[in-house]
Amino acid sequence: MKIGVLSDTHGKHEITRTAIDLLCGRGAELILHCGDINSVPSVRLFSGIPTQFVFGNWDYPKFLLTGAMRDIGAAWHDGPGRIELAGKRIGWLHGHVRGERPKLEQSGELDYLFYGHSHKAETHQTGKTLVLNPGALHRARPKTVALVDVATGEWELVEVPQDART
Repeated sequence: MKIGVLSDTHGKHEITRTAIDLLCGRGAELILHCGDINSVPSVRLFSGIPTQFVFGNWDYPKFLLTGAMRDIGAAWHDGPGRIELAGKRIGWLHGHVRGERPKLEQSGELDYLFYGHSHKAETHQTGKTLVLNPGALHRARPKTVALVDVATGEWELVEVPQDART
């Protein structure tokens, strides 16, 4: 199963729509958003697409965001999100809470851990856990998202075209 991972969209509607289309066009069956979505209209862009969100430090007021998420049938998590797909344990969080990511990363409980906040794409392995930051769609060059096949372990960072800037 392929999943799309993105973070730090910060209410940038056009490029977020472009990223969603890019991920779905490349076979993503689920999208995980690692926080800082920032706006109700941005949440609505995910309508009709299985999506799960975690909250970042710019996601407020939460009651408006969660209302929009409920309206589109999305799931959200106040703390780190956790799911199991294709027999793999996946966690994701924003990354702004001190000590939270390292604790999850070193727990040995997860096969994949995704995070945002830094606006910088990066990957590394800690034990069996692939740790991946998909980058950001705001205040990042290049603007990137990730596509991960959780069954095969294959992953790639995908650059989102720069002409989608708002």
